[in-house]
Amino acid sequence: LPSQLRSNSSKTVVVAKHLCGAGTDIALKSLRGIRTIDGCIMATCCHGLCSWSEYVGRDCFLRLFCSELGSLSIFGEKEFNLLKRWTSASVLEDSHISEAGSRTSTDENETKEEHYTENAEEEKGRFPSIFTVVKDLGLACGGKGLGRACQRLIDFGRCEYMRNDLFAPDSSSDDKCFNVSILHYVSRDVTPQNALLLASRN
Repeated sequence: LPSQLRSNSSKTVVVAKHLCGAGTDIALKSLRGIRTIDGCIMATCCHGLCSWSEYVGRDCFLRLFCSELGSLSIFGEKEFNLLKRWTSASVLEDSHISEAGSRTSTDENETKEEHYTENAEEEKGRFPSIFTVVKDLGLACGGKGLGRACQRLIDFGRCEYMRNDLFAPDSSSDDKCFNVSILHYVSRDVTPQNALLLASRN
């Protein structure tokens, strides 16, 4: 490189766009032990294709659902599969409920919901549809809003892994702490898969 472009303060930044499903978790695991990373930007995608066995936020979920916020005695693969299935509603149209209480687009949405999750036929009938839950609880956010909340919950667990494990400061070194956050990099009108995980040294 020309001398004017050379720098002794070069930075190493990991960038990945739309890492599908468990690909985000596998990529985060691959960074363990690498102390030369100065930043990490990962746009997540296809949360319905995540897997409990690969998910890096398991400790976070166990803490949240079984102690800090929730009263569950256990949170495992079955509960995670329900959560990831519901994320598919973020890309679907909400069902319209008529005055008589019938849903005019629920069947079509439930079919599409299965398309965005693995093992759809195996899971069909085992889990309640997110649109049924929204109707029964009268949630103003709709299926799309609840689906996006499920996406962000999965991403929050990943952020906690990045903050407390992957990029946790080493007391035996001069490593600086990382700022870790979830950002929306474009409007959801452009794409409903518009969130990214951002980590950077202070």
